Amino acid sequence: MFKRLIETIRSEKNLSATIRAQLVDGLFHPFASLISGAVAGLFIATVLSFTANDALVENMAYAVVIIALGRIALGVYYLRSGQPVTPQNVNQWEWAYAIGGTAFSLCLGMVTFFAVLRIDNGAIHLMLTTTTAAYAASIAGRNASRPWVALGQLYFASVPMGLGLVLHDTVFYEVVGAALLIFMFGMTDITLAVRKTIINALETRELNKELADSFEQQANLFDGALKNMSHGLCMFDRDNKLLVWNPILCEILGCPPDRLRKGESFQEVLTLIHPADRDHFAFNGNVETDKAKANFEQTVQLEDERFVDVSSRQTSTGNRVLVFADVTEQKKAEAKIRSLALVDQLTGLMNRTSLQTAFRDVLENNTTDQEVAVYFIDLDHFKNVNDTLGHPVGDDLLQQVAKRICDVCMDECDVGRMAGDEFLVIQKLSPHARTPEILSSQIIDALKQPFNVASHYVRIGASIGIAISPKDGTDSGLLLKRADMALYAAKNFGRNRFEFFEPKMDQKAQQVRAMELDIKYALEANQFRLAFQPIVDANTFEISGLETLIRWTHEKRGRVAPSVFIQVAEQTGQVIEIGRWVLREAIRQASKWPTDTPIAVNFSAVQFQDTDFPKYLKSQLRRYKLAPERVELEITETAFFQDEVATLDILNQFKAIGVKISLDDFGTGFSSLSQLRTFPYHKIKIDGSFVRDLETNASSKAVATAVAHIGQALNIRVVAECVESKEQLEYLRDAGVSEIQGFHLCRPLNNEDIVSLLEIGKGKFDRDFLKEIAERSDKTAAQ
Repeated sequence: MFKRLIETIRSEKNLSATIRAQLVDGLFHPFASLISGAVAGLFIATVLSFTANDALVENMAYAVVIIALGRIALGVYYLRSGQPVTPQNVNQWEWAYAIGGTAFSLCLGMVTFFAVLRIDNGAIHLMLTTTTAAYAASIAGRNASRPWVALGQLYFASVPMGLGLVLHDTVFYEVVGAALLIFMFGMTDITLAVRKTIINALETRELNKELADSFEQQANLFDGALKNMSHGLCMFDRDNKLLVWNPILCEILGCPPDRLRKGESFQEVLTLIHPADRDHFAFNGNVETDKAKANFEQTVQLEDERFVDVSSRQTSTGNRVLVFADVTEQKKAEAKIRSLALVDQLTGLMNRTSLQTAFRDVLENNTTDQEVAVYFIDLDHFKNVNDTLGHPVGDDLLQQVAKRICDVCMDECDVGRMAGDEFLVIQKLSPHARTPEILSSQIIDALKQPFNVASHYVRIGASIGIAISPKDGTDSGLLLKRADMALYAAKNFGRNRFEFFEPKMDQKAQQVRAMELDIKYALEANQFRLAFQPIVDANTFEISGLETLIRWTHEKRGRVAPSVFIQVAEQTGQVIEIGRWVLREAIRQASKWPTDTPIAVNFSAVQFQDTDFPKYLKSQLRRYKLAPERVELEITETAFFQDEVATLDILNQFKAIGVKISLDDFGTGFSSLSQLRTFPYHKIKIDGSFVRDLETNASSKAVATAVAHIGQALNIRVVAECVESKEQLEYLRDAGVSEIQGFHLCRPLNNEDIVSLLEIGKGKFDRDFLKEIAERSDKTAAQ
């Protein structure tokens, strides 16, 4: 018993607040039992007040009455409050009950104690002892849920009564007193046992409630998830009967939501689906007979063109769960991605990737050695349309070009856009197909016709390169490369025409590649050198400037003419790096000359693509402390053919820096005169082809004279290059040319000889020096 008592005391600390509140609430219920104990006390006190004739006993009886009335009032107040005990106020109500109950028990026990010892009345003894014993026994069971309250009432009522009986001088009383004390310990054990039973019951009920709440919460969560999930879901049991489903399932399958019923078979559910879509669900839904299809995933397309992913899984219990997901938007996105990957978004034609795949497939599937032609088409002067009218107009033009090419090719060819203004046509040369000559001519004729684009009247042209399999190769990459070579040849031959690939084009391409590698090595190994040719005033014979020329001596090729390697460098873009090297070296060397003689540096049309060149020029001038006005850049009018706006922008940047600009090769282009209006040039140079023919060609004389007069009229100095005879010099001087340059005066010299020339002549170039300089030039010419 003592062990159980200790365990009970320890277990009180582990009671949850909820259970403890229920136990304290039980102290006030049932209210009748609470009232009956108090009424019994009132009855005893009333009897004693009339029969005891003992002041102490009577006063104790009055105390019982007062406490009994207080307990009744507490119980009534608790019941009328309508508020059960809560974890927040459990201590207050427990202590209120305990104080009242313990005080009542103590007074009842003490009344019995004094009555037995002070009053000689057997009837009163019998009434008090039986009433107190009954009260103690009942309270031990009634309040067993709160053992410290119950045992307190038991002991405070029983101990004084038992002691009073034991202390009485009658043996019978002593025996009864001892028995009551033993009874008290028995009741203690009963109280503890009842308390344990009550606690176990309450804990079990609380656990069950928690489990029930948890199950309900899980059920609500599952129901909420089921109703709000984006996928349709249903479950069939082992007997092929519908167990659960969600509303989205009906939306996906297009069946009325109120038609589904629990217990319906799979076949009955299938009848609710649109008849045209039932074939997609070929499995019969029977778990036993259709085990092979119990677990599957498939995508089906419904009659309304929606796509649905269907997934079926069989559970360990034999149930089958089917999940339906509307993946229409995903399929559309995938189709769009495929379209972006394979279709040119501007024209709707095949793009580079799909074209290369189609071409490769045509070649691989060509088992009869049928000829296949590939046409590489590049639009002529399309860039001018973009630059002058804007890219939106250019895009519209490309769309119209694509339509015209398709109209010409019809179903005979595959047509696609490679990039920019490049198109590709693939044609199987069947016996009934048009020949490459005819098809190419028709495409060129179609694209020569004017276009009406955004109310603009636009004329362009097209150049076409053609390669034919198997004659020119059987590999798609090689054929495209060779068609590109043929296209390059068509452009070089004047554009607006077609050319077939020829083996010599491949040889030339290989030569260009070899030259490209040699140029790259020459730049890395510093093999290039500079030479300078004097430009002389035609009247005073003073040196007015020095033109910078590049020279290259290759270890195997020997001396390579600039006209050869510069052309390759312009094709490969290496001229940009070469141009920067030439500028840096010319400025570096000129900064050390004994005079402030200006230098002229050629600036290729390709170099206009180097948009950072003005910054580079400025940095080199600052680095070597050379005045900007000592630098003159010679450009050709071909620079304006690429992008006139961008070209003028860079020229204006040069002007802002302070360098001078001259127009080289004047008279060879289509728009030489118009170029004089676009920019304030410092000089114009008559192309050497006119100077060389002065003595034999009247037209050359007329052009040279006209250019000299134009320069005088516009106050622009005119330079004649390639002067090789005294007669040419005198004619040009008489015609009004400002400056002369050519072998007749001096060949290009290396830097050392230029320094000597400048020191000896001190800026003069008179006839006494002419012979000496010619001899020096023969010995040290860099050409």
